[in-house]
Amino acid sequence: MERHASLKSELDSIAKILEKLPEAVRPQAFDLLVRSFLGQELTAAQPSIPEKVTTPKPKKASRRNGAKKLLTPGETVEAESAIALKPASRPKVGKESYSIDGKLNLRGNGGSIPSFKEFHGEKLPRNAQEFNTVAVYYLEKLAGVNPVSLNHVYTCYTEARKKPPLAFRQSFTDTKNKTAYIEFSVNEVSMTHRGQIFVEHDLPPGEVKK
Repeated sequence: MERHASLKSELDSIAKILEKLPEAVRPQAFDLLVRSFLGQELTAAQPSIPEKVTTPKPKKASRRNGAKKLLTPGETVEAESAIALKPASRPKVGKESYSIDGKLNLRGNGGSIPSFKEFHGEKLPRNAQEFNTVAVYYLEKLAGVNPVSLNHVYTCYTEARKKPPLAFRQSFTDTKNKTAYIEFSVNEVSMTHRGQIFVEHDLPPGEVKK
């Protein structure tokens, strides 16, 4: 009976002590006080409160061209400046290709119609625009070619041993727009009245006229 009374008295004392302690530590304090009362050795290590472990969330890689990738912990994201972007491809411009017309007669008739070499030597065009005009005039007015194509004029360049312009087609557009000596559409070329007057009356150039 005495032991029970002593235990009850001790428990009342413990309860009063616990009321003064924070609620979070009351279970541990109660255990320690009871052990002390019972005479047990307090050799057990006080349990530690585990720290809150936070799991890192997956990182989002930087967006590039709409692509999105989730990275797992431990992976790194490269700096945007280090990401090499593939340059936008540019459309390839096809090379112009023209051929010599083997059926085209540029040798004249040995009488009223001179060869193109002779006609070119008489008119002496100074540049591509004038050469185009002279060639179209010869083909249309003297050789009777209709319609005149770019291959026909290309053949004239070869016959006169003149190097055609690199931008061959563009040279006809320039001749049309800058001089109005010819008409040019797709692959057909024709003379204008202005071009005819130029060839017949303004060539060869004034400084070389005899």
